[in-house]
Amino acid sequence: MQKLSVVIVLLLLVIASCTKKAVPTAATSPKETPSPKVASLDGGPLYAQNCSRCHGASGVEGRAPNLKLNDFTKREIIDQISKGSGRMPAFATKLSANEIGAVAEFVIHLKK
Repeated sequence: MQKLSVVIVLLLLVIASCTKKAVPTAATSPKETPSPKVASLDGGPLYAQNCSRCHGASGVEGRAPNLKLNDFTKREIIDQISKGSGRMPAFATKLSANEIGAVAEFVIHLKK
């Protein structure tokens, strides 16, 4: 349990150190309504823009914690991305909830 707490803290510190400003991946015109298939949003480009600077392209070679070693649930990853911790900034004001969910899904798939 203590190891998990240490890993969570380290992951939060790494994510906090990633301060690159997020850039939306797709613009929606005022006449368009969001698609109900927001779950299909690709988290890869969002991860590359916002996370790879600290975690590395594959989640292992950055100065931040190795994301392939995390045992977090999707909800825990979403919370860390949203709220930030330590040196990792909060992304709740930089990315939409759908974008954060897509990045969390991408991080989960890094382990596979």
